Amino acid sequence: MRITITSLLAGLLTVAGLAGCGTPTQIDRIEPRTAPVSFQTYAWGTEVLTGDTGAPAQLVELDTELRRTVGALMQSRGYRQVQSVDSAQMVVEYQIAVIEEEFASEEENESWDAQFDSNAQRGVVELPERSGAPRVTLSVGIGPHNGMPIWGGSATKLMARPEDKNERQRILNKAVGELLKDLPPAS
Repeated sequence: MRITITSLLAGLLTVAGLAGCGTPTQIDRIEPRTAPVSFQTYAWGTEVLTGDTGAPAQLVELDTELRRTVGALMQSRGYRQVQSVDSAQMVVEYQIAVIEEEFASEEENESWDAQFDSNAQRGVVELPERSGAPRVTLSVGIGPHNGMPIWGGSATKLMARPEDKNERQRILNKAVGELLKDLPPAS
């Protein structure tokens, strides 16, 4: 399942075009390929980030908030968390990234040109500043251990006020709710 989540995240990292403070959240959901599966227990397949891992504090905080948001949604639908993926019926995998700046290649994205940087090298253009606001990309997948995810997807949103915890939580709640809206209640 890690490969699918990683490929979803990589696909979203290549997408450019979110600008301004009021940008909508870009959602890319997994389309279920199988009939609904009933389950009651889940475990985290992704280890929690900590400062000890060398991850930046902003990423550690977002990781904690995303984990809390997904856990609350799972609990509200009647699912019970277990500690081991071996004893869980489903596994929750996730990734979160903060993109401060991005480079695009003219050959890969011809809609971008040197208008943004007249001194740019041929073939590489730095995208314009977005008033210092980072873009957050997250991916969530729920599926059987070592299997393809059944529910989830990826979301990208420009965070105009990344220091505002309430704003971050509102964005995470909306994105996770949209990504997992087809997740049925526990049976």
